Amino acid sequence: MKIKRMMFVLLALVAVSLVFALTASAETVKGTGTITAQGSGMAIVRGDGEVVIHGHGGGSVYVKGADVLQAVGIGMRSDLPGGGVLFLGWRGTIRAAGDDLAVWMMGKSVEFTATGTGWVYLQGRGTYTINGEDGEWTARGEHLPLAPQ
Repeated sequence: MKIKRMMFVLLALVAVSLVFALTASAETVKGTGTITAQGSGMAIVRGDGEVVIHGHGGGSVYVKGADVLQAVGIGMRSDLPGGGVLFLGWRGTIRAAGDDLAVWMMGKSVEFTATGTGWVYLQGRGTYTINGEDGEWTARGEHLPLAPQ
């Protein structure tokens, strides 16, 4: 059981590293505002502010750069070297806040609200609202500033 858990954590870390490497080089536009999103796929939030994630017991969440990190619920939490925290199968609420915050979420039921200055990357199927304007996730993926389009 312990070996299986370690393998799952290692695979999740590799996926997180690849995602951040791919999105770090992308041209992004920052904005200030609030997004509420729910869907199936991958979501990344980068910037200064707060992200509240509602976990439904599946998927994974990786948080780096949080000055405040609160997690209420059940699931696996791993504090990683370098200051990142990985949540697997979390059922409950995770709240992360800080400057230069990075939050990566992946699963069949991704649900979060982010407020601050920065950008969001959404890939998969779902819906979102940024400052009162509605949109849909795409299979190709899209960077969105936290501001009205």
